Amino acid sequence: MAQLKRFGFGVQALIVLASQTELLTSSEIAERIHCEPTALRKILSQLVEGGIIEVKQGRTGGYQLAKRPELVTLREVYKTVHEEEPPWDRMLDTTGNHHFGKKVNESFKQIMADISDQVYFVLGNYTISDLLD
Repeated sequence: MAQLKRFGFGVQALIVLASQTELLTSSEIAERIHCEPTALRKILSQLVEGGIIEVKQGRTGGYQLAKRPELVTLREVYKTVHEEEPPWDRMLDTTGNHHFGKKVNESFKQIMADISDQVYFVLGNYTISDLLD
């Protein structure tokens, strides 16, 4: 569940950055999206590593988008802040190491792969620019 929160806060931070022309500090962004600044800094760090945003150091520094908002898909954001298995992978925890469990496990793996494909497909259809309106 934490990954979905990171994704949500990450998208909101990108919307804030896309709607501004000046650099914003992590504290300013956190205040606007009502997020804990420490948690947001980790998300922003991931977005910097993913090449989605840039950070300028120093007294007048802050964050800005590294790309135009119409080029940043939600799929890219999700993959950038996604650190752990999707929540639906927990279905595998319900299958055992017995014959029936192993058989169901294979079916669940296919279902989870299909879910992931659909999630990525849908997220790929939206950009940060789409959310600015």
